[in-house]
Amino acid sequence: MKLTNEVYSKLAVEFFNDNHKNSKELHVGLLEEAHEVKEAIKVGTRKDLLDELGDVLWYVTVMAHCEGSSLSKLMMYTLEKLEDRRLNGKKSNTKRYLTLKNNEE
Repeated sequence: MKLTNEVYSKLAVEFFNDNHKNSKELHVGLLEEAHEVKEAIKVGTRKDLLDELGDVLWYVTVMAHCEGSSLSKLMMYTLEKLEDRRLNGKKSNTKRYLTLKNNEE
């Protein structure tokens, strides 16, 4: 099986349920995992770092889903934002991203 972002997203969301320790406050879980990434960089191995980055990816994927979006949409949004910054300097065009966000709703 080829693991695409769509397949990963579907599996990640299926794993999520109300019994998850941070189900009501996903942002708390994301922050915990981000801290674990920091610790893995300081004292862990490459495997530890990749494991924690995977946990961050899971939280981002589930949070996007809960907000009515998807990993694919986040990836596209981020690429567009980076391209805009590359072409127009550090500040990006806020109107463009508000339009994108409104189109998702």
